[in-house]
Amino acid sequence: MEIFLLIVILLLAVYIAYLHIKLIKRDIQFDSLLKKTALYESRSGFDEPRSEKLFDENVMKFMFEYEDRAKIYLHYTKLRSDAENILKEGFRFAESFYKTAFPATSDRLDLMIKHNSKRYFGDYVVVICISDRIIKYYNDEIAKAGIKDCHYENILTEKPPEKNDNADTVYTLPSQYIKGFINYSTGEIFPNPLFDYNYTSPWFNINLSRLKL
Repeated sequence: MEIFLLIVILLLAVYIAYLHIKLIKRDIQFDSLLKKTALYESRSGFDEPRSEKLFDENVMKFMFEYEDRAKIYLHYTKLRSDAENILKEGFRFAESFYKTAFPATSDRLDLMIKHNSKRYFGDYVVVICISDRIIKYYNDEIAKAGIKDCHYENILTEKPPEKNDNADTVYTLPSQYIKGFINYSTGEIFPNPLFDYNYTSPWFNINLSRLKL
């Protein structure tokens, strides 16, 4: 019995050491990516503020506070006024939600890669947060109804879809799903007082019923 326990302890110790090495490697990769980004910017002549503020503890906590129970999406914009308007009016998107917003997690390496591909769209990052429970419910309902070419984001609107100048269908995600926005250069945080990632509306089921017809 003692030999068995010793073997178990030894295996656990080896596994813990393996995980520790993996974490160290990820940290090294992340630091290397930061250095490469800084070097690229210096050689390219960019004179913009560095992006470290995005990874400040308070900024990361704000963005991913509900990551264990909700999906997080980020949208970059140049003007503060545009970000403020999204807080008030909701997030408008044409056809596909993912054309201008992307899913994000607190994985620092993954976030840095995505950030580097989007950062020149603007200094302001709008944080969108929607409950996993709501997403699952409407995804299941869409699947059960056999509705084609529809995503849950198209259901979560209280305004009738409209056409833009390009004849694309424009949807508006309610402002309650906007957690707020940040300025990644300064680290400033602008929370939305109306934020509610569990927000539901009778209009959501009405939208679903219309698509079933």
